[in-house]
Amino acid sequence: MSEPLGPSARRQGAAVRAFFAFEPPEAAKAALAALARELRERPDGDAVRWVRSEGYHLTLRFLGNVATERLPALVEAVRAELVAAKPFAVTFGAPRAFPSAREPRVVALALEPEAELAALAERIEAGVVRAGLPSERRRFRAHATLGRVRGRRLPSLAAPAPCVGVLEVREVVLLQSELDSSGSRYTPLARLPLASAAAPAVTPPLPTSL
Repeated sequence: MSEPLGPSARRQGAAVRAFFAFEPPEAAKAALAALARELRERPDGDAVRWVRSEGYHLTLRFLGNVATERLPALVEAVRAELVAAKPFAVTFGAPRAFPSAREPRVVALALEPEAELAALAERIEAGVVRAGLPSERRRFRAHATLGRVRGRRLPSLAAPAPCVGVLEVREVVLLQSELDSSGSRYTPLARLPLASAAAPAVTPPLPTSL
């Protein structure tokens, strides 16, 4: 395996900071944004750095810095693992502190069924490792981040789950993450459908320089 890549490699266009994720549809993002606005307006709501609505997602496998030249092989390795995966339905839960109320790092929503999402994450992990990247040591926990806690204060999170209904997971997205003055900005690099043998993907060109 190659040596870890740092920020300088990203600045030179030799690497991207990336991760595989499930992106909810725009209508669901709007419902999540409405919930986040309600929480932000509560006492201590200013103690959380709220995520922009276009950035809502469920991380399935964080990669960190990946050499740009390795992206095509990585995408194909993960695509091969998703050929046998079938689309499935998920629902959002109520807001909560994550990973725990005692040590909150983010305000998040759980997603269910976690077992199917974990199985999907395992398929992605198999492709990532086959492509030569280091294996993931952390246990997968399905959650979508609404905001990041700045200190120890939190608004009351007592609220029902957002009204988004049942969503279907039909694809996995490889997202590039870039930090700017207003927070993280995410750019799709590849969209990989589940059961891709039956529904081939049209993958946008991967970056050769940034």
